[in-house]
Amino acid sequence: MEIIKNTYELDNLSYAIDKYFDKTTLFFDIECTGLSPRKSFIYLIGYATRNENSVTITQLLAANESEEIDIIKEFENVMSGYENLLGFNSTRFDESFIVERCRKYNFNTKIKSKNHMDMYLKTTKARCLLDLPNYKQKTIEQYLGLNRDDKYNGGELIPVYEKYSQTGDLESKKLILLHNYEDVQGMIYITDILAYPDLFNSQLRYISHELESNKLRFIVETDIAIPNSINKQRDYGLYIIKDNRIYVTLDLFDGELVTFLPDYKNYYYLINEDMIIPKSLGESMDKNSRRPAKKQDCKVKKEGQFLALPEKIDIGTTRLFKPSYEAKEAFVDVNDITPNLLLKVVRYMLKH
Repeated sequence: MEIIKNTYELDNLSYAIDKYFDKTTLFFDIECTGLSPRKSFIYLIGYATRNENSVTITQLLAANESEEIDIIKEFENVMSGYENLLGFNSTRFDESFIVERCRKYNFNTKIKSKNHMDMYLKTTKARCLLDLPNYKQKTIEQYLGLNRDDKYNGGELIPVYEKYSQTGDLESKKLILLHNYEDVQGMIYITDILAYPDLFNSQLRYISHELESNKLRFIVETDIAIPNSINKQRDYGLYIIKDNRIYVTLDLFDGELVTFLPDYKNYYYLINEDMIIPKSLGESMDKNSRRPAKKQDCKVKKEGQFLALPEKIDIGTTRLFKPSYEAKEAFVDVNDITPNLLLKVVRYMLKH
């Protein structure tokens, strides 16, 4: 077994790196001779640790299959000093592979006892924001403007490792170490991608809003500055996320809509007049000319300007307006718009 260490200084302490990569966290990545842990073995484990602004990437390289248990045990010793694990597609692949290989050696790994976050699974929760062609590590690196020297994937390196294992070829060794090193280092850099799913649960602060012709424009601020701007067009408007601010433009509707009274049981519907009156006033009227009002009868028309709401958004006790009782579209009067309502709209837009 060979242990290779490289240390460098972080040149940019972003929100995500500070949150997810501290002294309690271990980034890790494994290289294997195949996808099946029953037919293949681990020949390289790379991991990264942080001490203030200094990052050390350590690689445990097995010369052949007989040294696999040595690099696993060494990684186990290192892992015991950390609370958190961070990897890419690591819960489904790396962790499972390690567990299966330890089973072969009757070795009890503690990897499942760690707080393990898979960057791939967390990033895919922000699909509606990112719209990437896929969520592979190299795709995310390219999205964030990162370039690597390594041009191989794990599968292409299997025969390269076999050549190194059989002959000790130094060029082959260099290639497999470079691939694993850039995978581990790349994970650190693409930690910034975690800012996007974190937006969903971040604190939002209302800044301002204004009405301009048939548009509502407003600004919301978050605690998270995203690395790349987002520009999304939706059926009901658009939003731009830049740094830690969200700029929203929504379409307004001009015309007549109706709102429905919640206490319809307190009214009579006058059949001939197509109107409602309070029961206290209608008791003395001919019973043939009135009937108990239904929900759809108790409507109040209003002419004005309205904001269309995203489907299923909860607006609390704010008055709701619709084109008709059966209509699915819902609106609020622009005079009823509040900062809290706009924050709810933003949260909905980010997730849909």
